[in-house]
Amino acid sequence: MKIRYQNREHGAVLVYALLLAVIIGVTLASYLVLAGVQHRSVARSQSWNGALDLAEAGIEEALQHMNTTPDDLSVNGWGASAAGTHGPVSRTMANGRYSVLISTNPIMTIYATGQVAAPISGTFISRVVKVTTLRLPLFNVALAAVEDIDMNGKGAATDSWNSHDPNLSTNGQYDPSKTSTNGHAASEGGIVDIGNHTIVGNLYLGPDASYEGNTGMITGTIYYDYNIQLPDAELPSTTWLPAPVAGNVHTFTVSGDYVVSDSKAIVVEPGVIVRIKVTTSNFSPSSVQIHGGTTNSGTLTVYQISGSMAVAGNSSPNGSGRPENLWYYGLPGVTSISLSGTSTFIGVIYAPSATLALGGGGASYNLIGSSITRTVTLNGHYLFHYDESLANLGPARGHVPTSWQEL
Repeated sequence: MKIRYQNREHGAVLVYALLLAVIIGVTLASYLVLAGVQHRSVARSQSWNGALDLAEAGIEEALQHMNTTPDDLSVNGWGASAAGTHGPVSRTMANGRYSVLISTNPIMTIYATGQVAAPISGTFISRVVKVTTLRLPLFNVALAAVEDIDMNGKGAATDSWNSHDPNLSTNGQYDPSKTSTNGHAASEGGIVDIGNHTIVGNLYLGPDASYEGNTGMITGTIYYDYNIQLPDAELPSTTWLPAPVAGNVHTFTVSGDYVVSDSKAIVVEPGVIVRIKVTTSNFSPSSVQIHGGTTNSGTLTVYQISGSMAVAGNSSPNGSGRPENLWYYGLPGVTSISLSGTSTFIGVIYAPSATLALGGGGASYNLIGSSITRTVTLNGHYLFHYDESLANLGPARGHVPTSWQEL
């Protein structure tokens, strides 16, 4: 009789297969759990970052509002929810929402909250950011250039004073015995060569700018992180009237906006505020006279469309002695400005597309105020005396962030 034995090998294989299946199943389940946890973690991280992006979008909107309508922050739906507070303004975006408000007390501060829905739960993840801002003046240096500054001469090329400070002026006028050390110069992206001149102040250089000279000729500090946007000068939207003329002189006795299409002499009477649009391509008035004193001076603002501007000789007296009473804006079509002779130009020049050439002799040959152009070339004794009051009285570059804090 034959005795049959059970094949134990087949049973062992089955057991091993079952164990392997269990191990694979557990491993796969663990992997799926891990992948799910990781997915939720990544999704939450993305939501967390997205909330910050939305908060920053609110900050951008607030800055745009502050710089577009600086004189009335309550417009465009911002209102005034409390004394010194505007907003909140809320926006719903594709990936979440934000709310932002502006506080003006004690300093201009933005509070922005970004919210994004959390994965699975749908609850909102919030991040709150506080940003303080500062209103930066456009004219905060004696001279600035988009590109090169080239000086050939000697002596103090720049210093500063203040037409509204009796300690830094005499009867509101420049006094060489009352000067300060804020005669800063700046170049956004050119070569600065001041020769044997001295900058009584700081020198600000952009990332692509360089200084060729002895650092001892700069009494302040040389900075290499100058970053400024110099927008084109723009023509105001208004109704321009024909300028009054008698013989070879435009004499303004009534405030208003006028068109000048020639280079006749210009006279602005005391207390008269005039803006002129210059349409001639070669603007070289025989004289520009602004009458009045520190309390009743006339004011002239010039907008030139294109071409060149030249002032020579004793052609730009300013009765008040204050730069705030004479403003020159060269639009993008203006490519050349020259000042020569023996006169003192008391005013402000802004023409970021124009070259500025200065030449002449005599200790009184100065630009008293501030200048911003594409390039600066100086020969002779032409000196810059920056009026510090322009930082408060002149136009602003707008509000820029000074601190960023997540709450």
